[in-house]
Amino acid sequence: MMTGTVMEGAITVNGSAATLADTTPIARLAEDYLVLVGPADSPFRTLGDFLDAWRADPHGQAVGGGGLGGADHLLAGLTARGAGVEPAAVNYIAYSGGGEALTALLSGTVTVGISGFHDFADQIEAGNLRALAYSAPEPVEGIEVPTLVEQGVPVTLSNWRGVVAPPGITDAERAELTSLVTEMAGSPRWADTLARNKWEDSFLAGAEFDRFIDDDQARVNAIIEELGL
Repeated sequence: MMTGTVMEGAITVNGSAATLADTTPIARLAEDYLVLVGPADSPFRTLGDFLDAWRADPHGQAVGGGGLGGADHLLAGLTARGAGVEPAAVNYIAYSGGGEALTALLSGTVTVGISGFHDFADQIEAGNLRALAYSAPEPVEGIEVPTLVEQGVPVTLSNWRGVVAPPGITDAERAELTSLVTEMAGSPRWADTLARNKWEDSFLAGAEFDRFIDDDQARVNAIIEELGL
């Protein structure tokens, strides 16, 4: 199963009885950062324009993104807090897919949208969406969008992606799966995929990946509790 930050948040927000602790971790593969966008015809031409309106009327500015508790939702809450908006007052509308979120943006159903840069890249390039901010800690080559940090909002957030297997597999089965994924992650085709999607290589396997999942789930849980999500 592919998993990552999105699933960690969804597990907590939805009170899931099953967690990533019930799986067999194989490897973390990559991270990507999120972009906050608005329609090209929006009156908000900069992040500052949007933040001014958000502070004045938090509930009146609908924010669209992926599922509740996912990376998009977390970034909405963190950005709100960093900009002086009460996170619990954010009018966040969750969509099941990027297509629905894009339709909501272009139709004016939501004021701004949040997703991975690649999800909106074509529409940004076509001029249908305006990118307002990027969640990376520093500028990324090939992405001409100012970061939140550069614009005075001290927030960064990445969405990691990785692979886990079912519980109860043998040590030999886990070793074989880890070997296969490690081989794939070292291939030229995977390097091309990382570059094409502007993903950051963050490969991690074995006991280190086990510890990472435990630590990152605790981090996400703390963010959700702190933000009242």
